[in-house]
Amino acid sequence: MNSKLFLILLTFCSLYSCKNTDFNTIDENIIVKAVEVELDKKLDSIHKLEHFHGIGVAVVNEKGPIFQEGYGYLDRKIRADYTEHTIQNIASISKVILGLTLAKAIEDGHLTLDDDINKYLDFKVRNPQHPDTPILVKHLSTHTSSIQDGDYYELSYINLEEDAVNNPKIDQEELAFFHSMKSAPCLEAYLKEGLQTVDTTQVSYIFNEYQPGTAYSYSNIGAGLTALIIEKATGTSFKEYSKKHIIDPLGLKNTSWNVSDLDSRKRSTLYSTLELRYPVYRLITFADGGLYTTPNDLGVILTEIIKGYNGDGTLLKTATYVQFFKKQLDESMFKTEKSLADYNKGFNKGMFITYERDGIGHSGGDPGVSTLMYFDPKTNIGRITFLNTDFNSQEAYESFVATDSILKSYGPQLLKK
Repeated sequence: MNSKLFLILLTFCSLYSCKNTDFNTIDENIIVKAVEVELDKKLDSIHKLEHFHGIGVAVVNEKGPIFQEGYGYLDRKIRADYTEHTIQNIASISKVILGLTLAKAIEDGHLTLDDDINKYLDFKVRNPQHPDTPILVKHLSTHTSSIQDGDYYELSYINLEEDAVNNPKIDQEELAFFHSMKSAPCLEAYLKEGLQTVDTTQVSYIFNEYQPGTAYSYSNIGAGLTALIIEKATGTSFKEYSKKHIIDPLGLKNTSWNVSDLDSRKRSTLYSTLELRYPVYRLITFADGGLYTTPNDLGVILTEIIKGYNGDGTLLKTATYVQFFKKQLDESMFKTEKSLADYNKGFNKGMFITYERDGIGHSGGDPGVSTLMYFDPKTNIGRITFLNTDFNSQEAYESFVATDSILKSYGPQLLKK
């Protein structure tokens, strides 16, 4: 028996006369508290390896949070603690909220998954290699549109700090890949340029050779295009529509697509190394990875997703959630040996949401950001991990994986709480 657990049980016994206490009837909360202590110790030990400045975690089920905590700092200079209420962007986990927003727009009758995307756009989009095959909304939500990222996607990041250039605290090598605020195009202009480029030799050419709907190829640009289509279909900005129908109904006070809406004192600095940071930035294709939130708020979202999976969601009707979670990919859509192997292990896509890692959810990675959010449909237990520092070694990556593994293994032991 773990020494901490034994000590807690011994203390309990001394308080309540062992001769009148059966260990089988000891308050289960005492056991759970011991598990929390052990879990906290393991997570703290990962932080003490000093691969990352800050780590945020949460474990939830369909009833709400089970465990949430932060480790390290949201800013190394001021030594402010990273907590479950620390704000940072969550990279591609944002696509799950994009998927929920799309599902709501479909439920409200603004569009359907089988619509040709050109129904909503002011410019025509077809794969030049398959000009007679329409790209449908469902192709975007399942990454089968034949739109890929390539070099063009690297032009999607915007530096929001005017004095970032030559700032010794900012990674200048990484900064070279960021747009300035003055040079950055809007979402529609950015997409129009890339999606109307037909010369395959241009860096802005972003289509692969496959017919739309026939091959899986992950696309951040396709996610950004989905947000634009939702705007056109609803007559409302995507950010406003998502806030009204997803963020506000869940009561999320520290979640927004606009970093300026949130308390900068709670926002984490993002680091490229342990010494250098990134500037505050945003994405032109914001819906693919630009949501700002906290481990606590994302836990609320994950709780709703778990409830929705089980027919008890509040954001969408049960039938809409069924459509949201429905697996859309088949074996023929995987064209590489690795992707086919992933499919055979259970990989699939619903409406932007992913089946993988023995669960349902999404992962995320952006400059200074690594995130995971998954739930186990067998236990209804979900786990969340935030990091605010890039991987700078194999050991750092292994620590990230270990954090998720620890949360996954301890989740069932916390359920009795």
